[in-house]
Amino acid sequence: YITNNLSVCCKCTGKQLIGNEMSNSDESKKLKDDFDKEPDAEIDINEAMETAGFGCGNILFSLGPFFFCCLEGGEIIVLSVVGIMVRCEWELTTFWVTALQINVFIGLALASLLFSGSGDKFGRKPVALAGAIGVTIAGLLCGLATKYWHLAVLRGLVGVFMGIGMGPSIALTAEIATVKWRGFLISYVSLAWGIGASLASALAYYVIDPYGWRGFMLGTAIMFSPSIFFLAIMPESPRFEAKNRNWDRAENTVQTIAKLNCNSGSGIIKLKRVEDDDDTYNKETGLFGALNFIKATGRMTDLVVVYALGFTAIFIYYTISYSMPRFLNEGYCTGIKVTQDESCIFNKSVLFDLGVISLFEPLGVLVAVILMEIIGRKKTFQSSALLQLIALTALYFCVNDKYSFVFFTISKFSAAQIGLSPFILGAEYFPTEVRSFVVSFGLVFNRIGACAGIACSQFIFNLHPRIVLAFAQIAAVVVSICLCVLGKETAGTHIE
Repeated sequence: YITNNLSVCCKCTGKQLIGNEMSNSDESKKLKDDFDKEPDAEIDINEAMETAGFGCGNILFSLGPFFFCCLEGGEIIVLSVVGIMVRCEWELTTFWVTALQINVFIGLALASLLFSGSGDKFGRKPVALAGAIGVTIAGLLCGLATKYWHLAVLRGLVGVFMGIGMGPSIALTAEIATVKWRGFLISYVSLAWGIGASLASALAYYVIDPYGWRGFMLGTAIMFSPSIFFLAIMPESPRFEAKNRNWDRAENTVQTIAKLNCNSGSGIIKLKRVEDDDDTYNKETGLFGALNFIKATGRMTDLVVVYALGFTAIFIYYTISYSMPRFLNEGYCTGIKVTQDESCIFNKSVLFDLGVISLFEPLGVLVAVILMEIIGRKKTFQSSALLQLIALTALYFCVNDKYSFVFFTISKFSAAQIGLSPFILGAEYFPTEVRSFVVSFGLVFNRIGACAGIACSQFIFNLHPRIVLAFAQIAAVVVSICLCVLGKETAGTHIE
């Protein structure tokens, strides 16, 4: 039904497919006839997704999760900038500023814990859509807050709805791709975190002076609201539909993806109507059902390692993201601290630097995508951890603020790559039955790492900024150890 409502241009044997309308040439008529021919045999959902191929259909169906991740990336900049500004407006201590900044991640962690199985039970699409609507409404209300507790409660709600929608969004992205291209599509969606941070930085540059932090928060919520539209019009995951024996809907979705991909060789896709032999997860749902299922597949050790990896990788990311504005704004590399009043104000040169550094996040993801196909997932993330360690060491011994910009750029570049690891490995190491659970429950550990990183960037920074960098260096070493302990390299070849 997507093709009846959206016009999508796909190049196919030199021709264009616009929605369901094709050119009247002989080649195009033959191509359409290929889709209408009777299937030779019934196939399972994994074979069907491979037959549909990979192309603009998969990209189109991933736009909802893409904008959802943009929203979270924007929230990083919102909290790192707004937290410092409200500290001065409301005369807050470091404790209350930190509490405000980590509030969203506490809400996210709790929601991920409580609703981790909702995407596997009710479907990826409706749960992700509910999360996107909730985040947008709560984000808009944050821009209208007049008191500290108003803003604290609303930021907590933002985190709750982000926790509800993020896991199903990543699972949905993983399940509309072929096995070979799954890592690529998750990486493409992960670009959104860096893009969201970059767009929010650009918005801050133009909006904060005339409209203040409230206008900045309103603009951020509006900027990424298209996730609601794209999640509303896209279909449910075909793999989820097949697992729940909704064969017709699964067939229609796979057929639509094939048409949008201009895959003329797929014909009419007919799925096998078979009952699962192993119904362990369906009999025992929830946390214990998922854990028992994972234990039965022999992936329990990998689950623990992936969650430990998620904690340390996200700890690095948020430690850098939240300490970087203070490093750049307060001149700590030279050891010359600015006054309290000056630390409350971001001049445009600092906001510009933050925007430029944020641009290297999506660049880091793009490089990671290329490297993953060449040297594999684990080696790519191990290289990123090594680069991060080098950048953090250089920052630790930095004595010139001009060089700190370069070192933070390298650090954000590699931090974006490391941040991919728990999502890509979590999606590829575990099957459809528990994929949404693995990603959603993993967000609990990710956001605990985020809270620890933010607390480190505030409290430890006040003791001495270089201690913050030392903690981040230790975390980079732990990431390398986790990647070495992790099981056999998947390289995008994991079979459902």
